[in-house]
Amino acid sequence: MFPKFPRTTWIIFFILTVTITLLFSKCESPSDGNDVLGFPFPFYTYLGGKRYPEPPDRTYFNGIYLLLNLVVYFGIACLLSYSIKKIRK
Repeated sequence: MFPKFPRTTWIIFFILTVTITLLFSKCESPSDGNDVLGFPFPFYTYLGGKRYPEPPDRTYFNGIYLLLNLVVYFGIACLLSYSIKKIRK
């Protein structure tokens, strides 16, 4: 039913997801800033600092942006694993 992808594709996908999310995240809430996760689409935002009037919800999560990020990372992982396979032959 679902296509099977090589193990290297999944390993590259996992490494890309963790690395890119950590490298491009902004953690500025301790200094009256905002925390932002996600690249190229920010899927999680935390509004830090003192605000007046206080927002009803300080966190914002967008599942569509998370899914789009994962699709982009998986596409990059497929391209990288394909190029590795071509180089080895």
